[in-house]
Amino acid sequence: MKPSPSHGLSRGPAIGRFVDSHTEGEPTRVLLAPDGGFFPETLPEVIARWTRGGVLEIPAELLALCANPRAADAMVCALVCRPSKPGALCGVLYWNASAPLGMCGHATVGLARTLADVGVTMPPRATIETRVGDVVVEMRADGRVAFANVPSRVHARDVEIVLEQGGVARGDIAWGGNWFFIVRHDGALDGGKSGRAMRSHAEELAYANSILRGIERMGLCGGSENGGLIDHVELVFTPSRADANARNFVLCPNGTFDRSPCGTGSSALLASLAVRGELAPGAVWRQESAIGSIFEASYARAGSGADAVIPTIAGRAFAVAEGTLRFDARDPSRLGTWKEQA
Repeated sequence: MKPSPSHGLSRGPAIGRFVDSHTEGEPTRVLLAPDGGFFPETLPEVIARWTRGGVLEIPAELLALCANPRAADAMVCALVCRPSKPGALCGVLYWNASAPLGMCGHATVGLARTLADVGVTMPPRATIETRVGDVVVEMRADGRVAFANVPSRVHARDVEIVLEQGGVARGDIAWGGNWFFIVRHDGALDGGKSGRAMRSHAEELAYANSILRGIERMGLCGGSENGGLIDHVELVFTPSRADANARNFVLCPNGTFDRSPCGTGSSALLASLAVRGELAPGAVWRQESAIGSIFEASYARAGSGADAVIPTIAGRAFAVAEGTLRFDARDPSRLGTWKEQA
């Protein structure tokens, strides 16, 4: 499929096509040009257009595509651009209802499945450009989509966060395409023989939010990637499935939780396991999500003597809807929140 030659992007949205999918339970909305092709601007051009004062700002009407009443709170949008370098299939910009994302693993799986479904010829290994680096996607014969993520690493280990309700949460600060604070509950990685199981979604959401507020109060940051913003919290528990190694609950920047096992969160966890010598290169790790779905993951060393790892994550995605975006200036919820027009 060729890029759309006639439709560019401005500060406001271009009205185009969308395809909705879910990856192991987590939704993705792929945004295409009106003719169903890629937007004609490259990812660096889109980022430059939407950056003000050094800050990338997604236009409000596009942020609203991830929010009620247009979408479920967990939705992530993926804007598909023409590639900026030879050999790449496309560029993609990810965001949720609150802000742009560095990378998004479940949305990468959903994007690849969507492109294949709408007729894009997918090479055996397709390079996709993201804000934080290139990822390589592979369509597997069993129907799963796998992607080799950006190099992932641990920035700091065993950091203690003082909680407002008392006590501390101890975890690793790790990069997997977004910055995570990973809290591993005692016994979570022993195959379910001991340790705490996940409680209700509401309880874990409240606990994860208290950790994030503690991170903000303490002014903690990660490394240089994506400005060091730690905007995800990953809680790791004993699995509920016999075929899983662990279960996670991931708080996303818009205040909801990831229904999938979280591709970038699983990548960050692999980096933590690797640096602690708890998982060998090439060994398979099966990560269970908050709703019981599974990603299969493994890693390779990023280089001789390097602390970073290259994670590979595999999961399933299914297209569920497609249509044409419409924006009505009279719509009080056009920006995602109800506001009557003057």
